Amino acid sequence: MKKETKKKIISWISQILIFIGIFVLITWWQQKDMLSTSSHELAPSFSLVNMQGEVMSFNPTKQTQKTLIYFFAPWCMICHASIDNIEAIKQSADGEINFYIIALDWKGKQEVEAFIKEHHLTIPVLLGTQHTTDTFKIRAFPSYYVIDSDGLLQSKDMGYTTELGMRIRLGLAEI
Repeated sequence: MKKETKKKIISWISQILIFIGIFVLITWWQQKDMLSTSSHELAPSFSLVNMQGEVMSFNPTKQTQKTLIYFFAPWCMICHASIDNIEAIKQSADGEINFYIIALDWKGKQEVEAFIKEHHLTIPVLLGTQHTTDTFKIRAFPSYYVIDSDGLLQSKDMGYTTELGMRIRLGLAEI
């Protein structure tokens, strides 16, 4: 191999490693204020109203299966881009996973209704409050937590997720 070709390959590898390092650092920075998944703590419980006015509750001590709690804002373009992936997983999960979709930072119920209608959501959407935002330490949208069958925080993330990425986090896909 020519010396010039080797230099190019080394340069590309260096750039890729720098990019990966920056990506990992940014991801860590974004997630640092979210609830901890390493302390083996129970997820917070909540009782919120759904779009039909019914109270739905989540109690981590009564968990028997994994749960995904997905937080979105109706104005968030990344939420619009990723919610269909969550809906697709729900449609194929055959009841293996509990799903809670919580609207935050909404101005009126009709804004949330428009989001639901646009994406043909079958997952009940709950109307979150400032207390919900504070309890779950939501600082950006979308944000989500995966809770295991014992009610413990297993995974957290924010931003766009592919259907495959979420399936892997939920244990529904082989790597």
